[in-house]
Parts: sequence; C-alpha cells; structure tokens
Amino acid sequence: MAQQITYSAKFKRDYVAASAVVIFIAIVLAEIALAISIPAYLKRENAMALEVRRLQLLDSFDGARGMSEKLKPKGGETAELEARLVAWGLNSLAPYLREHSGALTSDEIAGLQASVTEFTRIMTRLRDQGGFCREQTLDTAIYLEPLLPEEAR
Repeated sequence: MAQQITYSAKFKRDYVAASAVVIFIAIVLAEIALAISIPAYLKRENAMALEVRRLQLLDSFDGARGMSEKLKPKGGETAELEARLVAWGLNSLAPYLREHSGALTSDEIAGLQASVTEFTRIMTRLRDQGGFCREQTLDTAIYLEPLLPEEAR
C-alpha cells in the first residue's frame, strides 16, 4: 500500500481570527440595522414634510383671513361686495380647516393652498385696482321711442 501524505496546518485560535469574526458579525448587523432604519427614517421625514406643508397652509390661511378683514377695496360698492364674497369664502373654509387639518392628505393640502393663494390674489387686485365687475347702463330710449305714441315723445 502506498503511503498517503497529508499536509495540514494546525489552526490556532488567536486574536486576529477572533477579531475578523467579530468585525464580520458587526458589519452584518450594521447592514441589517440600516436596512430596517432607512425606510423608517424616510417615512418619518415624509410625515414631517407633510406637517410642515400643513402648518404653511394654516399660516397662509390665517394671513388671508386677516387681509380680508382689513381690506379696503377700490371701486365702490361692487368691489366691496366682491370683497365680502371672498371673506365669506374664507370664513366658510375656517371650520373645515379647524376640524380636519390634522387629517389632510398631501393632495388636499395642495388644493387648499392653491385656493388660499387665489383668494389672496383676488384680494390684492380688489385693493389695488378695484372690482372685477363693471356696472354698465343700457340706454333703452332707442328701443322705446318707436313704440311710444307721438304725443308722449
């Protein structure tokens, strides 16, 4: 029978091998922690951004209501009625925001912010340029004169 030669090295457990195993386990645990914490962090940041947008909406809404209370429109009675209509729209929106502002979605916040911005733009125009409607008079004499008898003319 032929003699079989086996070569082997005696494995010594020393501090280098132990530290390599510890470092490997630490890296695996760190990757698992990152895989769990990054989605949670992004979800929290998204919630914080939504809360900031919600607070900006409420701040701009309060500013628009304050502007509507102090508004002195140019252009007479028609412009004043238009300003009252804008103030009525803002005042009717206030109870809804007071009750449901905590549950607004991102799309709802964007829509309400656009409405508040439009109300502010309208009030600025009423203040600076006057009303949107122009009162027109109609001269009916040209239509009525042919219908009247000669002695009534």
